[in-house]
Amino acid sequence: MRIKICGIRNETDLKAALSASPDAVGFLVGQVHPSPDFILACTARRLARSLPPFVQPWLVTHLSRPEEILDLAEAAAICNIQLHGESTPEEVSLIRDKLPPCAKLVRAVHPEPQDTFFEHADYAPFIDAYLIDTLNAKTGQVGGTGLTGNWIRAARFVQESPVPVILAGGLTPANVARAIERVRPYAVDVNTGVKTASDRTESALLCRAFVTEARRADLRP
Repeated sequence: MRIKICGIRNETDLKAALSASPDAVGFLVGQVHPSPDFILACTARRLARSLPPFVQPWLVTHLSRPEEILDLAEAAAICNIQLHGESTPEEVSLIRDKLPPCAKLVRAVHPEPQDTFFEHADYAPFIDAYLIDTLNAKTGQVGGTGLTGNWIRAARFVQESPVPVILAGGLTPANVARAIERVRPYAVDVNTGVKTASDRTESALLCRAFVTEARRADLRP
């Protein structure tokens, strides 16, 4: 099971996340919706430079306009991009065309109760994966909400999607194994589930527990 730890803000967060040996870490840059986890592009660039081999950096952004997103990716020197904005399929296609061939592009979706994959199918030709996440309608927060999604709906999305699906939304060390068993995603993505409640810093203990449970679940038949 591939694992990304997101919402890295500083060297302390990064050290805690890396103690768990994840496959990727995410830096939130380019804020539109409420979130306490956003950092400057120059901070993301500095942190990404210190990553060890085989741990991939990801730029996570709320921005929608292709030129703004590409400028941000250049400033952060990170080519893997996770889109949480309102970019149209045509705009995502433009971003895809401007990225290096080795870059990966993920589109976050927040399926409504009646949604299936086909409501989001127009993005599939231009992305490498979907990320199913939750949103908080009361606060306007998109991603990093700590709210658990509908795993039955997510499992159906996984079955229908022609590209890999990453599962996020309220995942913790206590529930990630159940989520993987029910949804069978390509990867899982965690933010608030591995942070301390007091100051929202990454907890090395929670990061290691999350990664252990996720990989253990993936080994079960």
